[in-house]
Amino acid sequence: MTNSLMRYVVFAEADKCKACKKCELACIASHNNMTIKEAVKKRNLFQPRVHVIKTDSVKMPVQCRQCADAPCARVCPTDALVQEDGVVVMRQQYCAACQLCVMACPYGAIELSFIGLPEEGADATQPAQHRREVAVRCDVCADWRAKEGKDQGACVEACPVKALHMVTIDEYRAMQR
Repeated sequence: MTNSLMRYVVFAEADKCKACKKCELACIASHNNMTIKEAVKKRNLFQPRVHVIKTDSVKMPVQCRQCADAPCARVCPTDALVQEDGVVVMRQQYCAACQLCVMACPYGAIELSFIGLPEEGADATQPAQHRREVAVRCDVCADWRAKEGKDQGACVEACPVKALHMVTIDEYRAMQR
């Protein structure tokens, strides 16, 4: 993933969210090379990288906020999560699934999930041969967007009420002031 693809964050307008969870299904589909219909059937087998929370007063998708001084990257003992040029980058091949980043994330945006990783020295174009547990979080669908030629993340495209928007990290941080 290049930093140019990662310099974005998904911004959610909580007052528009209907908690339909279509963003979760789109996330599962985009990260596991499947259709939305397949994601519906297999949703219990895969972990979305965006999670919709619903209380009596709030409905809102939660995903990585690209913190300016990311606690998840600070606590990662294996440098699987690092901050490069102000962007939190996940290098899953180094993840030991220790859960320190899960505990450190102030948004609850990181979870452990089983993903496919390529065998060491294998051709990167070949499908992953084994699965192991690693920390996962929203990566703004960087690989999927590059592969599909998309400008928006899968969750943003799937939201029927347009509650999700891709904004630059700098725009997002300016909104938080």
